[in-house]
Amino acid sequence: MTKLSYLHEPGVLHNLAMRYELNEIYTYTGNILIAINPFQRLPHLYDTHMMEQYKGAGFGELSPHVFAVADVAYKAMMNEGKSNSILVSGESGAGKTETTKMLMRYLAYLGGRSGVEGRTVEQQVLESNPVLEAFGNAKTVRNNNSR
Repeated sequence: MTKLSYLHEPGVLHNLAMRYELNEIYTYTGNILIAINPFQRLPHLYDTHMMEQYKGAGFGELSPHVFAVADVAYKAMMNEGKSNSILVSGESGAGKTETTKMLMRYLAYLGGRSGVEGRTVEQQVLESNPVLEAFGNAKTVRNNNSR
């Protein structure tokens, strides 16, 4: 986006469409991450190898990714003691829940791998998600599990 000559709606939409066609579902606009729901599983984008790549990498060093946003927040919290928030916004069916799960998974991965009862911290955090969703989600016309 930063390479666009003019930041106007047709140019932005064309850029996002071109990236989407290449399965590049993430795009930066400054420090904001735009994610387009691919409506398909892209497991290679979220595996342990990908988490290792983004762990400690500088923002913008690697391709745009939800892990990069989480990593910036985690580093600020750990290195500077700063509280952080990550806002996940979008319409019903946009992929907010899945994006939040990926954020939680990555943060749990960074936070430690040892857990109780043989379960990792990551597993425990992700297992808490249905309880959290019960407080904030409802069925809508477009999505059975919407926020």
